[in-house]
Amino acid sequence: MSASRPPITKTMPYRFFGFAISLFLGLLTACSNTQVNQSSSYSSRGIDAYCPYLPSRSFAPNVVISGRAVFEYRINGNGAASDSGVVFNVDSQIAPVARTYSLRVNEHTFAVESSLTGSSGQRDVVSKLKSAINTDARYFAYGSSQLIVTDSARRTPATMTNLIGLTITSTHADPRPIRFAEIAVINANGEIIQCAETDEEGSYQFQLPANSGSYSVEVRSRASNSRNMAYILDTPTGNLQHSLRVEVPTTVNSEAPLLRATVRGDLLGGAFNILDQLLEAQDFLRAETGNCDRSGDPAFFASCIPFVGAPLVKVYWSAGLSPSVYIGSTGSISFYLIGRRELYLQGGQSGNVTSSDMDHFDNSVILHEYAHFLEDAFGRPDSPGGSHNGDSIIDPRLAWGEGWANFFQAAVTGNPVYRDTYGTPDCTSACAGTYFDESIDPSGRPANDVPTQGALGEGNFREFAISRMLWDVIKSPGGVSRFAEIWRVIVAPSVGMKNVNDPFKTVGRFHFIQTSLGSVESWSSLRLNEEQVPGFSVYATPFSVAASNCSTAPIEMTPVRSPGDNGSFATSDQFRNNDFFRFDHPGGRVNFELFYSKDPGSPPDLDFYLYRTRYVLGRSSDMVLTSAFSGDGCPSSGDQSEQSNPFRSVNSCPSRPAGLMSTYGYEKVSSSLPAGTYMLNVQADTSVRAGAKTDYVLLLNGGTVCPMP
Repeated sequence: MSASRPPITKTMPYRFFGFAISLFLGLLTACSNTQVNQSSSYSSRGIDAYCPYLPSRSFAPNVVISGRAVFEYRINGNGAASDSGVVFNVDSQIAPVARTYSLRVNEHTFAVESSLTGSSGQRDVVSKLKSAINTDARYFAYGSSQLIVTDSARRTPATMTNLIGLTITSTHADPRPIRFAEIAVINANGEIIQCAETDEEGSYQFQLPANSGSYSVEVRSRASNSRNMAYILDTPTGNLQHSLRVEVPTTVNSEAPLLRATVRGDLLGGAFNILDQLLEAQDFLRAETGNCDRSGDPAFFASCIPFVGAPLVKVYWSAGLSPSVYIGSTGSISFYLIGRRELYLQGGQSGNVTSSDMDHFDNSVILHEYAHFLEDAFGRPDSPGGSHNGDSIIDPRLAWGEGWANFFQAAVTGNPVYRDTYGTPDCTSACAGTYFDESIDPSGRPANDVPTQGALGEGNFREFAISRMLWDVIKSPGGVSRFAEIWRVIVAPSVGMKNVNDPFKTVGRFHFIQTSLGSVESWSSLRLNEEQVPGFSVYATPFSVAASNCSTAPIEMTPVRSPGDNGSFATSDQFRNNDFFRFDHPGGRVNFELFYSKDPGSPPDLDFYLYRTRYVLGRSSDMVLTSAFSGDGCPSSGDQSEQSNPFRSVNSCPSRPAGLMSTYGYEKVSSSLPAGTYMLNVQADTSVRAGAKTDYVLLLNGGTVCPMP
């Protein structure tokens, strides 16, 4: 990725914030501008080699060490914390006297006292018991089976059902196993002498040389195996994995103390939740596409290539840190860098992990960002990054990338709701909630990104419209196909999104491939519901050049000035106020001439731009040619403002092409260009005038540009 290219990030819905932010999907608070600069290199230490002794080494004589690793998480984003199903409530049976409790967890005993009485004393005891468990969670056995609390008044151990309101509830689930993660065993000198990996249940086992002293056992936030390829690291300068460590002796075969990553303190539960979500995504892909190339299987689609595994992705996350610092921005942001296979997740803000925006338990955000990585690895995206807010017409390349990522997270979780939360219940209710909580399978009219009815093609420019369309394909009940068909459109040899020679990939290209490959059921009604069209009639339109006028010229445009349109590139309606043509140039000199009607109704000035392939609309460094000036008439000698453009020469007015009004504008640009593919853009300048239809004719080297269907 070039140093000047905006990242793919998460953004905030427009209705929540009065401005758009540049980044990928999602939803954020304050974000960077559309022209984000990120460092192309970091002064950093190298990433540690993955544990080298796999399979594990053998020793004679030996002891066998076994253990288990789990991580706590928060429910529904940054909601209630998982705590092995243990919930402390005030018990009405507690007498209004001062009491002392002894809390024993896995043979470790802690005194919990309260000198308060009545309901205040009850609440105080509850708080202290909970604090003791959270503080010493490494001793707290998975499943709560070794928790004993002794009441000084009763003088007998309390049971799991009558302990001062200690209850088991399904809303506070057990911690989850740390699956298929790296285990490193380190001696007193800091050397790795043994390796292992956890299994599906978070368990591990390995040998150590008998009677050789004590060793540290670490479970690390990394995986490098057939199930998962991902490193969760602290910063791009530190490149350190997150880890949990316990000490083990080598005198006898033994079980190591439980390795438990928590949601408080060092917040390591967040790192391992990220790792687990990437495993969930890959397991989903294997399950959905594993038989997609087997004729006769329900998931079979011609040209489908099953997903086996993803290449390595690096995820940078640190508790309390916003990755906006890496791209010279402020605020809350998560993003993916195309071409770098690096994913950055919001860990909080300025050390705040209680009341700020955090994404380490927002599985929608994690999976959304990972979807960008998957498209990078398997689909070769063309998204320019940039501003998007979930409720606006945007660059259709960006809309496709964001729409795909919104959909993918729903497909993996099986839940069409996209949820991005902030704060935790450890704070007050005033600082915990959701930035965004929207279903891509709404009942009735969607909340965001609703295309104008009858405006066929507008849905190609709307990210949530794309997300809803993809969900409608696979949802149960009511879907028309399987995820495997969507996957085959991305990966099909020669013609898939990854392999096709197209630097301007959008949902139009996606639909074009889907219809050409054929399917069991038609998607036509789903496309129509979201005002989407296959092919290139609304973006990257191919054209031919006719010696004289053609049936598609003049070209009609009806610009609008929508609410919030200030005439800038950022607010220009890319569907109505812009036409985009794909220009495959063999190399050599080009002469473009733009004629456009100026009456009736005082339509806006039209301008001509020629962009490089990976362009951002309006970014001057991406413009190869432009005719944009303050004047839009056709003077006999040209005015000074127009002559100042190095790309343009203004001559006396040529005769207007057939079909234009007698009063017309004229602009001309000439230059010698290298061979390549360019984007030719005709844009209505709504800062000058707006609200009336105009017609235009575009000439290339004297021939008429004729859009092809």
